[in-house]
Amino acid sequence: MIRVWLAVLVLLLQACTTSVVVEGTVPTPLVSKIPARIGVYYSDEFRNFRYREVIQDAGTWNIDLGSQNLTFFRHLMGSLFRGVQEVHEPPLTRDEMTELDGVIIPRIEKYGFLTPRISGLKFYSASIEYRIALYDKAGKKVGDWNIIGYGKSEGGMFSTEEAINEATVLAIRDGGARIAIELIDQPAVRDWINRLESIEPKPGLNATKQTDISVDEEEDQS
Repeated sequence: MIRVWLAVLVLLLQACTTSVVVEGTVPTPLVSKIPARIGVYYSDEFRNFRYREVIQDAGTWNIDLGSQNLTFFRHLMGSLFRGVQEVHEPPLTRDEMTELDGVIIPRIEKYGFLTPRISGLKFYSASIEYRIALYDKAGKKVGDWNIIGYGKSEGGMFSTEEAINEATVLAIRDGGARIAIELIDQPAVRDWINRLESIEPKPGLNATKQTDISVDEEEDQS
């Protein structure tokens, strides 16, 4: 009889589903703009990214990152480049590339999270691994890079859903900051920028307006 009840309890736990729609304020890093007009392709998978995992004794977890992650990346690209335009899946035609200096394709390679019950620690944590591919005006790959963002949230301050949300938002923010800092330092990107600097900009694509508000100031206003 005890075994039967234990089996039923396990099934009930596995049947439980925790759903989190990630949302919150994610300040955009303030950096010097790269002097380039860039096309950005966001795949349907990137736009609607969802993570699902079944954890023994903890049930099913559904984490929806799509909307929050897409919004942040739109702001991030606008802060990184002089001009930004969303484009369809490459390759683009020569006419479509007339006013662009290159194309970026971001992807989410991996997402994961840990709860105190799983890790044995007193906080929730999340990590996101991004893959950023950059192509030049001719469609040749400049390079691609994997960049990981991390975030954590104290377990005692929030509910489980709130703590996972907070840790994930911080991981998105950390990943964006690392992209902003590390992308410009890549030798292949520097070579690409050097080639662009000798070319006079062509009118047509509206430049993204730079904000004078720092990350800390944005946080104070949120």
